[in-house]
Amino acid sequence: MPPSWAGAVLDRIEKTGTITAGARKDAVPFGYVDERGQWVGFSLEVLELIRQQTEKRLGKPIALKLVEATADNRFDLIVDNKIDLECASSTFTWARTEKVDFSVSYFADGTKILTKKGSGLESADSLAGRAIGVIPNTTNEKAIKNFQPAAKLVAVQDQADGLKKLETGEIEAFAGDGIVLSGLKKEIKNPQDWQVVPNFPYQYEAYACLLPKDDSDWRNLVNYSLLQYMEGVISDQSDAVSLYEKWFDEEDGVAPYPRETINEYYQGIVDSFEWIPITSY
Repeated sequence: MPPSWAGAVLDRIEKTGTITAGARKDAVPFGYVDERGQWVGFSLEVLELIRQQTEKRLGKPIALKLVEATADNRFDLIVDNKIDLECASSTFTWARTEKVDFSVSYFADGTKILTKKGSGLESADSLAGRAIGVIPNTTNEKAIKNFQPAAKLVAVQDQADGLKKLETGEIEAFAGDGIVLSGLKKEIKNPQDWQVVPNFPYQYEAYACLLPKDDSDWRNLVNYSLLQYMEGVISDQSDAVSLYEKWFDEEDGVAPYPRETINEYYQGIVDSFEWIPITSY
C-alpha cells in the first residue's frame, strides 16, 4: 500500500486545493513557450503527474498553478514559500542544499556549448581567450570556468539573450545543458549551420525538482510520483513511454535523447528504492 503522507506543504495544499509550482519558459524542452504561445514542456507534464498523485493521496481535487521561475529567482521562490516546488532543468549541487531540498533526479545531461560549425571550439585549448556566453550563477558557468579558466566568459540574461548574442556575434559560443541547447538550436536561424559540442559534456548534471527544506512528507510524495513514472519507462508502460518520447524521441522528439541511455539512468535510480508494483499505476 502507498504510504499516507502529511506535513506542512501538504497541509497547505489540502487547505488551498492548489499546488503552486515553478517552471521555466526558456528551457526547451523542459519548459518553454511554443509557436502558438502555449506554455509547454516535459517538466510541466512531470508536474501534472505530481498533481495527480497529490490528488490521489489527499482524496480531493487539486489544481496546479504555474509560476514562471528563472535561473535567478528559482531558489528564492522556494525559500520564500512562494512555490511548493520547481521542476525544470535545475541541477543538484551540495552547495544548493543549504537553501533548498531536492527530489530524486529525473533526467541527466551535462554542460556543452552551442557554436557555429567550423568555429573550432570544443577542446579546452580552443576555449582559451574566446567569448563564451554563460548565465551567471549557474552550474554551466562553473563548468566552463573549471574546464578552461582562460575562457572569456560573457554574462547573458537568459537563454533568449544568449541566442541573440550568439547570432549577432557578440559571443562565439553559448554554454548550457546539452539537451536544452539541442532544443534551442531549432529556434536559431539556419539551425543546420550550428552545432552542440562536445559529444561528452564538460561536466555532467543531474536534474531534480527543487523543494522546501526539511519537509520529508512532501519530498516523499514527489519522489513517489517521479519513481512511478521512471519505472513506467523502464518497464515499457505505454503512458510513461509516450510521455518520454513526446519530448525526447530520436526521430520526432523536441530534443532527441536516446531511450537506452535514459533507461540505464532511470534503472540506477529506481534500484535504490522499493519497486512500486505495476498494479499501482
